[in-house]
Amino acid sequence: RCLAFRCPLHSFERAAVLTARGRLWNSTFLEEYLAVTSVELIVRASVSVTSSIKNLVLKDASTQIPVTIYLDPGVAVAGGVPWWVILLAVLAGILVLALLVFILWKLGFFRRARYAPPAVPQYHAVKIPREER
Repeated sequence: RCLAFRCPLHSFERAAVLTARGRLWNSTFLEEYLAVTSVELIVRASVSVTSSIKNLVLKDASTQIPVTIYLDPGVAVAGGVPWWVILLAVLAGILVLALLVFILWKLGFFRRARYAPPAVPQYHAVKIPREER
């Protein structure tokens, strides 16, 4: 993966030295290169200058440096989780879920609420004789 750096050199006299530094974290090494104990990188760098100076001479404008990176022996290599641990965790989860459902069932959480039918007022019809109307 290449990165391009651009930086202005406002004023320099006679010579300038450019230094580039990089870090490879041990966790990145473990993620990218899990099966190996060392990696050799070839770092290539080139410099180009756009300037109005006519007498500008670039000495060693491009370079190539091999870098060997070793795994830190103090850090354990990440393996994987054994299959029996995953199976045991799944079974324990199902057991806890079944126990929770059983306790909620015993407490009546899943029972339907039974409401009494609403009381309808009773009206009694009374016959009023015609003479009284």
